[in-house]
Amino acid sequence: MCEGGARSWLPERDEPRQNGALAMLEERVLVALEAAGRPLDDDELAGAIGVARQAVNQVCRRLHTRARIDRSSGAQGKIRNAIVAATDVPAPKKVPVEAGSPGAPHLLSEDEVKAAVQAHLQAAGYSVKVMWGRERGMDIDATGPGGRLVIEAKGEVLLKPQQVNYFLGALGELVQRMDDPRARYGLALPDNRQYRGLVARLPALARQRLQLAVFFVSRDGDRLVVRQDGWSL
Repeated sequence: MCEGGARSWLPERDEPRQNGALAMLEERVLVALEAAGRPLDDDELAGAIGVARQAVNQVCRRLHTRARIDRSSGAQGKIRNAIVAATDVPAPKKVPVEAGSPGAPHLLSEDEVKAAVQAHLQAAGYSVKVMWGRERGMDIDATGPGGRLVIEAKGEVLLKPQQVNYFLGALGELVQRMDDPRARYGLALPDNRQYRGLVARLPALARQRLQLAVFFVSRDGDRLVVRQDGWSL
């Protein structure tokens, strides 16, 4: 149960699935806290990982009971979450080396993926709005011959588990933005083996219901190439 007697955000009748989802979300919370390098309240964490505040609150309380994080009141009275630095507590996973950093010059950054898909859509006659860097909002919002397209983008990281989290986070963010019945929705991802496998393992019914397309981006020398999987433009 959540604080104040609120009902759990996951169905109680499916305990194995609930535990698996919570464990994955716990890892995302820990990675986000370590990446931030400072305490974050539940609202900040929810925005950072693209998950509802209620879910973040439940997960943070679980982590606190296991002494993985500390929860204490901040300057404005909000409860803030911080990673516990203790020798007898397993440390969260190392923050992944992201594309664009000195340690990973070969990886595609999220902005490179966005730029490639932007050019691809503009060449097909679309007007494209892109949220660059850490700007909030829809990553790619395009309007053109095929109507409105809403696309969430992700880049590459070296750690495979974190790339899985990126993929799941992109799906979650996309579903939360599905408020226009006339729009079509898609993902923009680096064209690597892991992302291809994650897309291939999506149930066919899920892709059909979501009417989901995927824009795979790869390097070809000094240019970026987009391969589209799903509906046509």
